[in-house]
Amino acid sequence: MERPSDSWQGFDSLKPDSEKHKRIQLMFSSVNFEYLETCAILSRRKHQPGLPLDVLCRTDLNHFTSGFNNVVLELAFSDNVIWVARIPHQTLDNNDKTALLSEIATMRIIQQHTNIPVPRVFNFEMSADQPFGYPYMFMEHRGHSLPNGLATTIPSEHHPKVAKQLANAFTELQNLTFSRIGRLWCGDRADQPVEVIAMDWHASPGPLETSFEYFYNQRQAENRESIDLHPDDLDWLTACWVLKSGLTHMVIEDRVRGPFPLCHLDLHFGNMLFDKEYKLTGIIDWSSAQAAPLEQLSVFPEFATFPGMSDEENQPMVDFKNLVVQSIREIEKKSRKKTTSG
Repeated sequence: MERPSDSWQGFDSLKPDSEKHKRIQLMFSSVNFEYLETCAILSRRKHQPGLPLDVLCRTDLNHFTSGFNNVVLELAFSDNVIWVARIPHQTLDNNDKTALLSEIATMRIIQQHTNIPVPRVFNFEMSADQPFGYPYMFMEHRGHSLPNGLATTIPSEHHPKVAKQLANAFTELQNLTFSRIGRLWCGDRADQPVEVIAMDWHASPGPLETSFEYFYNQRQAENRESIDLHPDDLDWLTACWVLKSGLTHMVIEDRVRGPFPLCHLDLHFGNMLFDKEYKLTGIIDWSSAQAAPLEQLSVFPEFATFPGMSDEENQPMVDFKNLVVQSIREIEKKSRKKTTSG
């Protein structure tokens, strides 16, 4: 059986003298993993009432993966079921907790209203004031990410298949809309009716009512920062003026006041999971997701080309983008036919 930890290197992937290594080492030496395993069993019984009484759960601290904020451990049950536990290795402040709860709410809304594959969140705890000692989240394991960009890593014969799957995901996100711009929120247990709350990173956190203020306010904030750094540089001043002036030409006029689709905002190869046949099995890390202008939905890192690369080197990304766009057009064409015939 393929396990998520098969490719995880644990401490071998970290520099021994790094702060991250020290934080994770401190966590592993101080927390109560028996309590975490007990919580995992109780969570399974909640979702699977007929679970045999002799099922056990174990964590392997030698095999884990980690990111900027979290450690991910495998929860291996004795009946061959595998979950993962996501544990922050840095202290969560109130903003971090809001972001995490927004991410959980977003994933649950996606599962309820679309066919986009996202990991199921079985249980979570935001407080460190409990016997485990750290917040945690129990999640479904849905596959592995690729080591590099889709266009260059996936064999070309699989490109049409992957393009169709991404086109379906983009189409479903485009149709999952909200009346304002901002993050999604469903309360402290992520089980209340959805509302739109302020963004975390934007110059005008909102929630915002129009796409124009979303783009204009952020552009102006970035322009002010550039002018402060280069007050007497005509090239920078001209660039700021051009970027601001161009906003009126890029905003989609009939969508200025919405509706606003859900956007991932960080959908690169590392946040897409595939099986060995290149079936898209999961899209992860919805921590930056929010309802946003339709224009934002088309910003996809896997389509990016690079000035430092030759046309030949950039061609796989161009071809892959064309395949995805073609697939979206085919979906829209079929939808129009259904509407007309219906």
